[in-house]
Amino acid sequence: MNNDKQTDPKQRAYTGETIAMRQERRPTPPPSTSLPQRPSHTRRRIWPKIRLALIVMLVFFLLGVIFAYIQVLGIASHVGVQDVRPNAPISSPLLGSANVLVIGVDERPDHPEEGVRSDTMIIAHLDSGGRWTSLLSIPRDTLVEVPDIGFTKLNVAYGHGYTNAETLYGIDTTPHQGGMALTAQTIEQFLGWPTRGQRIDYVMQVNFDGFAQIIDALGGVTIDVPERIIDDAYPNPDFSTRRVEFQPGPQIMDGETALVYARTRHGDSDFARNARQQQVIRAIVTEFQQRGPVGQVMTLPNLREGLDDAVATTMPLGRIDVLLALAWVGSGLNPDDIGQVRFTPELDPQVVEDGNFSLIWSEDGKRAATDAMLTPPGEASERATVQVLNGTGVNGLAGQISGDLESDGFTIIPATDAPTTDVQQTLVYDVNGNKPRTSRRLADTLNADVRQGPPEGVASTADIVVILGFDVADG
Repeated sequence: MNNDKQTDPKQRAYTGETIAMRQERRPTPPPSTSLPQRPSHTRRRIWPKIRLALIVMLVFFLLGVIFAYIQVLGIASHVGVQDVRPNAPISSPLLGSANVLVIGVDERPDHPEEGVRSDTMIIAHLDSGGRWTSLLSIPRDTLVEVPDIGFTKLNVAYGHGYTNAETLYGIDTTPHQGGMALTAQTIEQFLGWPTRGQRIDYVMQVNFDGFAQIIDALGGVTIDVPERIIDDAYPNPDFSTRRVEFQPGPQIMDGETALVYARTRHGDSDFARNARQQQVIRAIVTEFQQRGPVGQVMTLPNLREGLDDAVATTMPLGRIDVLLALAWVGSGLNPDDIGQVRFTPELDPQVVEDGNFSLIWSEDGKRAATDAMLTPPGEASERATVQVLNGTGVNGLAGQISGDLESDGFTIIPATDAPTTDVQQTLVYDVNGNKPRTSRRLADTLNADVRQGPPEGVASTADIVVILGFDVADG
């Protein structure tokens, strides 16, 4: 039987002729790996829209900046006053930290015979990096030496400068300028700052009407009252008294209510009142921060109305470097990073009751208060001691750096020499590894690195050891 005839034509092997015919076909091009190209006219339609959106955003941003700058300049023109102190500082808060004295003033235009009294004295220390700030309250009954008067209560300084402005500081000095200047000079001397390299850079005066108006411009503030407060003799502007009461717990207060809360003291003490004043300041910062950049700018007109005739400051708000520094602090400061420091009974004051109750604070107490003010929140709880070792052989270097660090708020023990005198790079040693905040600030201050554990060959009782290198000596 012929097998070729029985084979299915579909199963026959390809002939050479068929193969040759397939080889003559044009090969199929490989698939493209590139993305499909959109028509160029589509791109031409999209890019103008993107550019327009960017331009609109930029215009709105610039308008916001211009609006804010105009508002701030308007505020500056109404509240700015010249600092009449001899050798008044001209420092820039962009180049270092700054200390701002805030004076709360009780002005009673309807009763000029009562004069003007300073009711609140708080120093706000602003960190140069804008990461934190701290508030130091000084009781108004503190016994101080006022230039041109002698020893008396702190709150007398403002009134004396106010009524003797031209006598103390020259022709054309306004009463407010005189009161602000004399209070600042008195507090600097009281704290012993001239010997510590510290000073009050700027002064701000706020009367109580302005304080309330600022809070109202923010729509009120939230205050968590820690305990029940009853004051049966809160003073009214007409010299009568009334009963005020605050229940414990969080509550929203308008300006007048917050002012009463901050000023009342007959229910507890002046120390508790200082704590409440700082609490209200933190609440103001919190409320302002929660508004965000746009809300903050939109609040400026209302703030401007509240600040007119209610605030005076030597801070040059018209200077661009000052505005940038304040904007940096305002945008980045967390209310939790506001330290609260007060002169309290724990500092063991001497009480003088010779018919005029006064408080006398020890030099150690004043030094401790300043150290706490210069210490970032959170770092204070570490209570770290620091010893500086000279690793260069440069005479007096360790003592000089120790003094500088003490002025910055570090707790320093006596300096000594390192085992070697050829150290090139300054190092900070966290001896037990449990003082990270203090070690980090030391390293930032000295432009150094941090090491964990004690340095080799060094026996020190300090929590942190700094070995100075030639990088500091040459700098």
